[in-house]
This record gives sequence, C-alpha cells and structure tokens, in this order.
Amino acid sequence: MQQNNSNSSGAQESGGSLTFWMVGFIVGIFGGATLALLTTPKSGSEVRGVLKKTAKDVPSRLTEILDDSLDLYASAINYFQLVIEEQTQRMKKAEAAYKLAAAKKREELELGGSSVLPFQHR
Repeated sequence: MQQNNSNSSGAQESGGSLTFWMVGFIVGIFGGATLALLTTPKSGSEVRGVLKKTAKDVPSRLTEILDDSLDLYASAINYFQLVIEEQTQRMKKAEAAYKLAAAKKREELELGGSSVLPFQHR
C-alpha cells in the first residue's frame, strides 16, 4: 500500500513541477513582451502602426510560404521518381547481366566443363 502512495506522490510532484514550469514560461513571455514594448525607441503609435502592418502582411506571407512549400514538395516528388526510375533501370541491367552470365555458365557446363572461355586467358 505504501508503494502506491509513493508512486502517486511522485506523479503529483512531476505534475506540479510541470504546472509551475508552464506558469513561469507564460509569465516570462508576457514579461519579455512588456519589456520589449517599454524599451523600444519608437512611440506607442509607431509601434501600433508596425504591428498593424505586420498583421496585414501575415496572410500574404503565409500564402508565399505555402506556395514555396508546395513547390518544394513537388520537386521532391519528381526527384524521388527519377531516383526510383534510375534504380529500376540498374536492377533490370543487373538482372540481364545475371541471366547472360548464367546462360554462358550453363552452356559451358553442358559443353564439357571447361571453365575458361575461348577468348579468356588461362
């Protein structure tokens, strides 16, 4: 029974530390943003203007990022298709070479067991 209590308290401690960490993280974000706004060399209206302009630019930037991502995705698909086609051709060539070598060896064995072909040196 005591083991269960110690495991439960360990879980509560880790959950509590996670809560404290999250609260500290959020407080840090707001504190950093507040400090940045208070120490900026621009006036409040200038900062608001910059924020509005940035907010208006977000949709166009997201569209550009999406378009670039789709182009990159299409390029990657094309590249991988080319690589797969190239590897397929290599495998077909290797298979053809294997079949030719096997046929030569089979013919050699059927003709008398000579392991050296007429055009090879001993």
